[in-house]
This record gives sequence, structure tokens and C-alpha cells, in this order.
Amino acid sequence: MISQRLNAFFQGYLVAMVKGAHSEELLNRGIAGGVVFWDIDKKAPGTILFKMHAHQYAKLRPYFFHTETKGKILRKKGWPFLWKRVWRKKGWLLGMALFLSLLLTLSSFIWFVEVTGVEKLDPNLIRHHLAVLGLAPGVPRREITPQRDWLIRELRIRLPEIVWVTIRIKGVVVEVVVAEKRLPPAADEGPGNLVAVKDGLITEILLIEGTPLVRVGDTVSRGDLLILGEATRVHLDGSVQTKKVKAAGEVRARVWYEIEVDEPLAILEPKVGGGQKIVYRLRFGNRLFPLFSRGAVDANGFVCQDRAVKTIFPGRNSLSLVEIIKDTYQTVEWTTVQVSPEIALQKARQKGEARIGAVLPTGVQPERVQETWALETGVLNYRLIIETKENIAVPD
Repeated sequence: MISQRLNAFFQGYLVAMVKGAHSEELLNRGIAGGVVFWDIDKKAPGTILFKMHAHQYAKLRPYFFHTETKGKILRKKGWPFLWKRVWRKKGWLLGMALFLSLLLTLSSFIWFVEVTGVEKLDPNLIRHHLAVLGLAPGVPRREITPQRDWLIRELRIRLPEIVWVTIRIKGVVVEVVVAEKRLPPAADEGPGNLVAVKDGLITEILLIEGTPLVRVGDTVSRGDLLILGEATRVHLDGSVQTKKVKAAGEVRARVWYEIEVDEPLAILEPKVGGGQKIVYRLRFGNRLFPLFSRGAVDANGFVCQDRAVKTIFPGRNSLSLVEIIKDTYQTVEWTTVQVSPEIALQKARQKGEARIGAVLPTGVQPERVQETWALETGVLNYRLIIETKENIAVPD
């Protein structure tokens, strides 16, 4: 079947129509005379659509007269007709070929050098050193690719401020990504306090330095002072000395997190309705050229789109990419589907459990998890309460 259709495409075929009271007799006479028909479709009494080889249409002309029918060619398809249409635009094809050759030639050179990741260094200074080493706009890409590792080593030698560098070649663009050396921040050795970073119920206090202002069992809020940066020393002579220090220690507390999810009890589901339109386009670089389309959809309805892409020429970059894009548009009707409370609860529970990792701090595990839910108007309200034990003391 496929070989027959390929043979018909390369020979050229016609989509034709015959009208008349004796349309079937015309087809029978044509078959008896060696004419090949396929995709025969009777549209109405006396009206028949069919496909046939283009060179056999002349055999039907005597039968039209004898059967008192009328024939009409609707469409001409296949390689011979396609080639005639293309050959009429040979000037355009020649210009397109020249344009493609010029584009491919230009795409083999480096035209842009981008420097990213710099904070203190001047990007122009890096471009200057790269130009001295041979990497500059206008240099053939084939000369840069084998020297990439050598360029990285030389650039690090010339600029000791750089701790890491890489060179990426993306079509006509060279991206130079650098990382500068950073000195560690100076440690803060001055006096300071520890405050609560979040609300909680204190369960344990581990004091290293400073004066605690809270006890086990106290409830604190975010920002409350936990350990004061003062230390009291009692000397042997009975004198008391108070000294400013940097508070150190841990204040562990029970902390609660709450996750709330509203799961709808009615959802809208799409249902593909009648009508379909298929549009073919040619993508050349960043431009789209329409080829042809068939079918129709309701202009007033909601339309969904399904896209299929076939790459003809991948190219070296986005400017030389050639693709055939097939977009299928279909009319969609939305229907309301009721969701049972059991299924809604299951979905809400899955969403709540998935959000636990985003709510809890890194390294903190839940001590206890409690869930509650209630049915409201159109939704199921789901609440997840998570209890943890963690250090809530941070420098102010």
C-alpha cells in the first residue's frame, strides 16, 4: 500500500470528481480500460470523488461522452506538479541557496565574545588578553576549538585574580565564564547576644558563654532575647565583675509548622470536540514561513494545540536551524467532573507531604505530624501540623 502511494506521488496523481446519473458506469468502464482508481468516495447521488494517476486521465475523456457524465480535476498532486511550481520560482531558489551558503560561511567565524561572572575585574581587560592570545571577533572557529585548553591556561597565568575560568563556544558566540578569588569574611569576635529566630516552646538550653534570660518551658516569639552577651565573674574577694562577651550556646525548642491545602471537589476536564486544523510551517533560524494547512476549527471555541517538529538541518547554531513544524488545532469543550471527598483527601495529603521538605529547615526532621480536614463549599480544606525540635538561637 505504501509503495503504491509512493509510486503515485512520484508519477503525479489527480484528485478528481465525476457528476452524472451514470457515474458508477464511468468508473467501471475506466477500470475495464486499465485506469487505476483509489480513495473512492461517494459524496452524493451521482457525485463521486476519487484519485487516479495523472497520465491516465486522458483515457476517461471518451467515457465521459458515452456515459453523459462530467469530470472535474480538483487538485493536482505529486512530484511532477510540485517540481513545476518550484521551477517557476528558480530565481527565488537561487537567492535562497546563495543566502544559505553565505549564512553557513559566516557561521564558521567567531563574532561575539561575552564575559560573565566578573565582579571586580573589567570585562574589557579580559577581552584584551584574549585578543592578544588570538581569540577575537572575526577569527575562524576551527582555529579556536583546538586551542581552548591552552587559552584557559594562558588566561589564568595572565590574570592571577581568576581562580577558575572556562570557554564555551556556542555557534558564533564565545562565552567566557570566570570566577574571581574571594577572601573569607573577617570573623566577628565582638560581643553579641543570641535571639530567637522563630516562635517555639523551649525544651533544652546548652550554655557556653553569656547569661540565659529564658528557662525550659518558656514560650518565646521570634526576636526575643535568649542569651545575653554578658558574663558575670565573682572573684575570691567577693567582688562581682560584669563583662561584655559574645554569647554562645544552643536553645532547643519545639517548633510548629502548618501546611494548608485546598483541594477542589469539582474540576474541569477537557474533551476534544469536532473540528481539526493542521498547519505546516517551515522554521529557518528564528523565522517561520507558512507552507500549507487543511481543515477548520470553531473560531469561537477554545482551541488546544499539539506541535510536532521534524529537524531537517540541525545547523551549528540557532541561526542555521531548519525545521518542519506541524501544528494540530482542535476544538476543546470543558466538562465539570465531581471529585469524591476520599479522592480529594488523597490528593491533598500527597500535596501536603510533598511540601514538607520545602517548609522544614535543612537537616531538621519532624517529631510528630498531625493532620485535620474539613469539607467546605466546593473544596476540601486540609491542614498538616508538623512539630520539630531545633535550635532557634541565632546572633542578633
